[in-house]
Amino acid sequence: MLPISRTSRSGADVLEAAPKPPPVDSAFDGCGPEGSQPDYALNRNKNRIDEGAYLPLRWKLIARLPWPRQAGYRFRNQWGSGETNAVARYEGAAVQIEGYLVGHRLEVPEPPNCYAKDPDHKDFHLWLSEVANDKRSRSIVVEITPRIRRRHAGWSEERLVALHLSQSRLRVSGWLMLDQMHSEKVGGNRITLWEVHPIMRIEWQRKDSSWVSLDSVSPAADSSWRP
Repeated sequence: MLPISRTSRSGADVLEAAPKPPPVDSAFDGCGPEGSQPDYALNRNKNRIDEGAYLPLRWKLIARLPWPRQAGYRFRNQWGSGETNAVARYEGAAVQIEGYLVGHRLEVPEPPNCYAKDPDHKDFHLWLSEVANDKRSRSIVVEITPRIRRRHAGWSEERLVALHLSQSRLRVSGWLMLDQMHSEKVGGNRITLWEVHPIMRIEWQRKDSSWVSLDSVSPAADSSWRP
């Protein structure tokens, strides 16, 4: 039995109507756009490098967005038309959501990155919650990929730590994607299989309510932040 979380289509019509351009991806340091086996279709979504017209959405809309339960643990070439169509209703939309960073981790070698072992070729998993200092089980996973991180020197481990410690409000923009290979984690370290992956922009909110790019300044270096 797959974990079941509360889902709702409330508000999802705007997401269903959003443009869903095909991924623009490329090779990265010898790793092709399809990565390595087993799920090349999933890898292409993860390895996209294009920007989009980001649609601001409530955190809760993504957290409760339904997905076909039979898609879990199955590679995309094993899906039938039902699973494929159900996921395609929402996947590939350019979205923007806000929340609080309640954890981050440099991942293990993974297929989209051709199982590379060095840190510069691994993903960062970020856990984005609706309220500050919440549990990871009530968070959405959003990911920084090495292809995008290379463009953003400011997206460093040190600045991610500062975001976590300061509990500054965070705004991420990127591509909505279903990662069906983590069904067992729902209710454990995530609330949904829907992710923002990859993240294309990261901003955080100062205490004066202004938004600033993580590329330009860290919360740890900003005079408006107090630990």
